[in-house]
Amino acid sequence: MRALKSERGSTLILLIGIIATLAIMSTSLVMLTNNVAHNTSQERTRAKAFDVAEAALDRGMYTLATNWLDTSAEYDTWVAGQRSAFYTGFRSDFPSGQFPNPKTGQFVSVDFVDDQSPIDYAVHYDKGQPGFPNTPNNKMYVIAQGATGEHASRVMAMVERTTFDMQLPRGVALFAQGNLLSNGGGNNPKITMEIPPNTGDPAIDGGTIKVGGFIDDLSVTAPGMNDIQGAAAGSINDVFPASLVAGLKATAQANGRYFTSEAAAAASPVHPEWSPGGGLSGLCVIEVPAGTTVSLSGTYNSEALPGILLVIGSGTSNVDFGGGGDFYGVVYAAGNVDKGHGNFCVHGMVVTAGTEDMRGTTDIKYNDNCIARLMTRFSMNVKLVSNTWRELQPQ
Repeated sequence: MRALKSERGSTLILLIGIIATLAIMSTSLVMLTNNVAHNTSQERTRAKAFDVAEAALDRGMYTLATNWLDTSAEYDTWVAGQRSAFYTGFRSDFPSGQFPNPKTGQFVSVDFVDDQSPIDYAVHYDKGQPGFPNTPNNKMYVIAQGATGEHASRVMAMVERTTFDMQLPRGVALFAQGNLLSNGGGNNPKITMEIPPNTGDPAIDGGTIKVGGFIDDLSVTAPGMNDIQGAAAGSINDVFPASLVAGLKATAQANGRYFTSEAAAAASPVHPEWSPGGGLSGLCVIEVPAGTTVSLSGTYNSEALPGILLVIGSGTSNVDFGGGGDFYGVVYAAGNVDKGHGNFCVHGMVVTAGTEDMRGTTDIKYNDNCIARLMTRFSMNVKLVSNTWRELQPQ
């Protein structure tokens, strides 16, 4: 059949129309695909930034678990000597090809602030709490920001510290399972109250001396102190239980603060949480053979950061205050505390399973600030406080 003249070229026109439509659709599809890919990339970058911030928050919690910031000086020390290493170590966990730095070069930041109400972002240590701005309460905020590509994410959460609970008796300046010896005369009293407790109980606030044997000269203690001798003094386990000794030993072993000689302990390095001054400061457990004496000479710890020294062993292991100096905290001896040879002073408490010999020129000054602070001195862990996590506007 012969085609009509009016139908000539219609197929070509239809084909051109189809091709044009496909071209437009292809362009739109390419644009849509590009937009989806871009949005997916942006969302992936945002997710990576959030992951970095969350990981930084966890790392910040670990930092506080190993070094709770009790003072502004501790925070300054962390900033000056440890924060750079914190960031360097953190960065190594994230391949730069997958987690590129933003234009600013700031990959991650972590900071700590106290739980004041309202929050004071200039206070970077456990200073106080709502209603008690100068009483630490083992709670702080961790603020972490992560950035990758062009995006950043910032999160914040309150953390609470759990500590080694010592349950030390308040007001007890000395417990000696044996005797309390003193040379009397003008050197007494040698056991006094430097900072008494404030419990409202005169028997506690006035100070107590417990001696399982006898006190050879009552003038060794300050007037008004409660001197208890003989069976009424109880046993060393009533003041410093064997479970506490075992717990402190295990904690010291877990944190590099357990030693088998005085020389090794004296040469030990500084650790901001466990041994701020190095050596015998902070938590220090020395287990030595029977008959060994550990000598103290110099200044150990402070009222703000008291420590605890345990000299233990399979038999009698002794402590000797061999020269001038001060120890802030608790000294525990599984044997005797020997006659001092210098003007040494313990600001806190002395506990001995043997005899306390004060015929030298040593002093014990009960300091309740040291005892109270030792109750929460050493961190064991930190945990998130429920319902405190929130996301913040990045900076």
